[in-house]
Amino acid sequence: MQNKIAKLLIPSLIVVSLILALPPNKSKAASNIDQLMTNVQNSSTVLKWAISIEGSADGVTQPWSQYNEAKAAIANAEKEIKKLSFSEQLKYDLRLTEAKTQLKRAQGYLDAITASTKINDKTIALSAAVSANNLGLVEKSYHEMTAEFRKQTILLDRVYGQSTRDRIRNVVKGPAEKLINELKNDVTVHMLTKGAAEDIRLSRQAEAARKIYEAQAILDANVLKWESRLQSSLTSVTNALPIEITSITRIDNTTLNLKLNRAISSVRNSEFTADNSLLITNATLSRDGLTVTLTTSAQTPSVMYSVKYKGSTVSFIAPGTIIPIQMGNSTIQHRDTTEVLALTGTFSGYGYSTVKVDIPTGLKVLTINGIENNITGAKSVNVIPDKNGTINITFTAGNVNTPALDKVIIFNRLENNRVADTQTSPTLNFYAPAKTGTISNKAVRYIDYTNNYFVTSDGLKYILKGYTDTYKNEDVAVSLDTFKAALNIEDIVNGNYQTNSSSSFNISVNHYSVPLMLDTKFVSKNSSGYRMIGNQIELSGTGQPNYEVFFFKSTGAFLGKVKMGSAGTWKYNTSIEQSAINDIYIVQQPAGKTTPTFNSGMLFRVIEGPFNLQSVSEGKTENGNITDEELEFTVAPISRNNSIVFRDNAVIASSAYITLKDEDGTTVQYSNSNNKNGNLFSKTTNGFKVKIGATEEDKSAGEVINEGTESGLQGPLEVVAVGGVSNSYDFEIKMPSKLIITKY
Repeated sequence: MQNKIAKLLIPSLIVVSLILALPPNKSKAASNIDQLMTNVQNSSTVLKWAISIEGSADGVTQPWSQYNEAKAAIANAEKEIKKLSFSEQLKYDLRLTEAKTQLKRAQGYLDAITASTKINDKTIALSAAVSANNLGLVEKSYHEMTAEFRKQTILLDRVYGQSTRDRIRNVVKGPAEKLINELKNDVTVHMLTKGAAEDIRLSRQAEAARKIYEAQAILDANVLKWESRLQSSLTSVTNALPIEITSITRIDNTTLNLKLNRAISSVRNSEFTADNSLLITNATLSRDGLTVTLTTSAQTPSVMYSVKYKGSTVSFIAPGTIIPIQMGNSTIQHRDTTEVLALTGTFSGYGYSTVKVDIPTGLKVLTINGIENNITGAKSVNVIPDKNGTINITFTAGNVNTPALDKVIIFNRLENNRVADTQTSPTLNFYAPAKTGTISNKAVRYIDYTNNYFVTSDGLKYILKGYTDTYKNEDVAVSLDTFKAALNIEDIVNGNYQTNSSSSFNISVNHYSVPLMLDTKFVSKNSSGYRMIGNQIELSGTGQPNYEVFFFKSTGAFLGKVKMGSAGTWKYNTSIEQSAINDIYIVQQPAGKTTPTFNSGMLFRVIEGPFNLQSVSEGKTENGNITDEELEFTVAPISRNNSIVFRDNAVIASSAYITLKDEDGTTVQYSNSNNKNGNLFSKTTNGFKVKIGATEEDKSAGEVINEGTESGLQGPLEVVAVGGVSNSYDFEIKMPSKLIITKY
């Protein structure tokens, strides 16, 4: 018992000794740091609520005392923590994390209130400038205020807590933004007007015109505080700007658009001049006074023209080249009404003789042998060719907005005022650009798949503007590529055409130019259907390029479909019911449409099954001699619903034969080749017949294949083979399991 008590007392005494042995300053330090940490917690909690509108924050007052107390408490604690062991430092540093977070958030809060004060000061200054009605001071104060606003709003966004952040921002940001939005257009117009005046002083006319245009656009689109004063200033600057042509745009080969740097009230075509023999025949001013439309004589491709107005000159090059064609060329020409063509004809050996040129209605001759003319058909003019007998004329459509279709120019060489020789141009088509509007039941005349346009029967050209337009084929939405593939000459098109925005096109009626056909190998050789053996068939044929081909059973059940490519060929594999008649309906239609009615297309009949021999007739003489018999063989029919629908016709080769065998094994073969009296085999309505005759030696017409126990054929005979008999599809006839002749 005493030993046990002693064992218990010893550890207790050691612990007490250790406690008594601790230095007094260590115990005091532990007590001090705990107090400092309590101070940190208390002060940071006070600060937390001082910077939150859920606490005492109002978004205006800066809680500097709470911030400084928390900052000092953290500093005192950090100073004392440095005196502790490393492990103790880690523990107390961790406890400071929350307090330091609150201190950082408080810094953002204080900075935001400082920023809001600066924004508010600038806002007050700008408002004062507005009240003073001083535009110069308003512009200066506006820039100072917006610069401060951009800089300080960054600090407003750093405040912790959405509701607190919104409270501070709402105090100054809302009023500041409202004032900025109210004055920005006035300030901008004021600046642009001053800038334009300075540009005019420095002869920077283009820059001045741009600023005037921008300022006027703002005035036209908005209500401004100093609108009357600003408009008056801008008008004065505008009137000081010299009138200049800022740009020139060629609309077509007789129309130009000129943009002016400022609006004018009127124009006369006599105020405009051009070089290179280009005549200005009319000038029209737009309603806004900024655009002049000039009508000119025909512009020659690749020639540079300069147009002058009130000391301002602009130049342009008529685009394109003169397209050369030759007399006698048979290639039909498809051109725009703005294009210029050169036609050359030569009457060799007849230099300087007279040639009458017949110009059809709708065309206009521009030059003859390099000399400018302006001859509109229908007219005939006499021309003198050069020494080589060559005549060259350039011509175009008579009017850019009027198509000229199926025109021909004729050169007639004259002798004694009579036509001695004639040369004819290819057929000429000039297509006019379609205007914005409805396309109503128009037939397609011409298609240019490469350049994405088609022409209707009235000669108007409709451009397919890529994937911005919408396309349908018989009211089914399709892609551009599918639409182009389906579009054919004589198709009927409806839609809505827009020259500068999205158009819609619908092929309402498809004109089938390529009928649906099966390949020639599927042509019926017996007028009843295509014969085959097997359970699969690969059909193939041709049709309208890029259309879809649908396949149906005779019940209307859909089998499948394939799409033809640009070559208009197709293939389709399907299963076939064996020993039966299979009717397949095949329909072609534009790609993308709903499934068609099954019986709206062609019917293709497939008859599957072998060429079978069904039966043989008995002999007629019953004298036991087969050589004077005529045996009739019946081909097995193919039936549907227990009714005979089809029976193959027998095709008999010159080498056809029949092999008979009696009960003792005697086997004899009869063939056409060893028959004295001509063909052993002949066709019948339901098969064929075999007439067995005698040889030259008046013996059996057959060749003995095997001798039995008794000579000659006797008793019941088995037809063991028939050869050289096929149908029109070269199917060899197949024997039944047993075919017996008992009477002969």
